[in-house]
Amino acid sequence: MAGEWDWLKEQPPSSKVPEPLRAPTASAALNLGVRVIGSNIVGNDVVELAAQYMAEHARLELWIGSHDPPLGFQQQFERGRAASEGLLVAYEAWVAFETAYQASGKKVDQVRDERERLKAALRTVTEALVRARAE
Repeated sequence: MAGEWDWLKEQPPSSKVPEPLRAPTASAALNLGVRVIGSNIVGNDVVELAAQYMAEHARLELWIGSHDPPLGFQQQFERGRAASEGLLVAYEAWVAFETAYQASGKKVDQVRDERERLKAALRTVTEALVRARAE
């Protein structure tokens, strides 16, 4: 029986959800999207990527919940971990962009690199959520 749960020991410790992502909803992924979309400091291209991220997160949750046959605990854990790791990547890119934007005196043209990194992070984590359903 002990060998059945050995995979848990091999998993890296899960990171805690950053405090700013604990509200307004129960979903940290949705909260990140809400922060990005509601910030009024990003363009429509970033809004679209954040919305796609939120949609793929919801699709993964729906897929896990309706999988036939039901996914085992380990399969659910692995897919959830992919989502959690992606969340942290996107959140770090968001914080870097937001911080650079404030430091620039709110001049969007001075934070192009951070903006492109945010867009790349949102694309990467969205693709990871899509792959989690395909595995």
